[in-house]
Amino acid sequence: MKIALVTIHNTNNYGAIFQAFALQVVLSRFGEVEIVDYDNRHVSRSFDLIRFKLSFHGVLGAGKDFFRLLPRRRVINSFKAFISNNMRLTKTCSASELKKGGAGFFDCYVAGSDQIWNPACVSPDSILDPVYFLDFCPAGARKISYASSLGAYVFSDQEKLKLKEYLQGFSAVAVRERGAQLLLQEVLGRKVDHVLDPTLLLSKEEWLKSVGLTKERRDKEKYILLYTVPKVSLVRDVVDYFSEKIGLRVITIDQGLSAGARVDKHIRDAGPLDFIRLFSEAEFVITDSFHGVCFSLNFGKPFVAVSPGKYVNRIESLLSLVGLEDRLVKSVADFADFSVDIDFKLAHEKLLAARGASLAVLSTSLEI
Repeated sequence: MKIALVTIHNTNNYGAIFQAFALQVVLSRFGEVEIVDYDNRHVSRSFDLIRFKLSFHGVLGAGKDFFRLLPRRRVINSFKAFISNNMRLTKTCSASELKKGGAGFFDCYVAGSDQIWNPACVSPDSILDPVYFLDFCPAGARKISYASSLGAYVFSDQEKLKLKEYLQGFSAVAVRERGAQLLLQEVLGRKVDHVLDPTLLLSKEEWLKSVGLTKERRDKEKYILLYTVPKVSLVRDVVDYFSEKIGLRVITIDQGLSAGARVDKHIRDAGPLDFIRLFSEAEFVITDSFHGVCFSLNFGKPFVAVSPGKYVNRIESLLSLVGLEDRLVKSVADFADFSVDIDFKLAHEKLLAARGASLAVLSTSLEI
């Protein structure tokens, strides 16, 4: 079976790269997979060495890029190398070229994971992009989705009608969050499956093997890993509290000028392989990122999930699934009696069950 995967893959973003890679690995068990190299400039501009937009925030962002030029060049090169070495892509196509069959023809088309159905993530004007709803597929082609996400976007009634129109031809729909499942079931009037993010479909051992990392520890000194994306202010208090309580140095993976908290080592040029290694070797993880929680859980690393505010739905959905709701903190009061250690036995049993169920949904969807 020839399978086309449409997702967010061409971006300087750890979560996006890893979910695309993991889903490609899993889909490869069912056939020959190619990721459609859709040229969405709103997404791929994250690979621009200096990003510039004619606005106050655009100029400010370009200034930040300039002052971290060397580490930014290194990290972008690392991401591009990872994509080149680990992903099988179609030729690069615009939306109009895709409609002309530019990517080739396949037996099944998969709208993949990440926030491909969140207009704010895929468009500068917050408009639904029909490419991520597989509008370019030949008439009668088999279309499914796996772990596609709406993010925290609030859809208007008009946008809900668009969702219904775009998803009408899908033979199976599966999403990443419970809230998205309920919304789309209401909009579509049909069954929608709730499945795991692709990064959780591979075990820790499969991750290390897939990216070619050994289990040998490179960083001999134990450390707390900080991975923060929205950099909510509460992160500073959490880092101060746990670094003192645990008594270990803090290493952060962050491409920005500031770490957002007091740390001992700020890594601005961590490539995808560095990310996996740092998570696999950490003693404790502090994160406000959904994929930070995914890797902490999957790798069995004690962690604290700091609420990213309005974007917390993805984290809450995952923690509820595995029974670790108490790892989420929303205020200083939440971690006053917070336990550093986690007994992962029950959580990993639930994760394994969810992994099996998610793989079964994917298998059934591909065979429909």
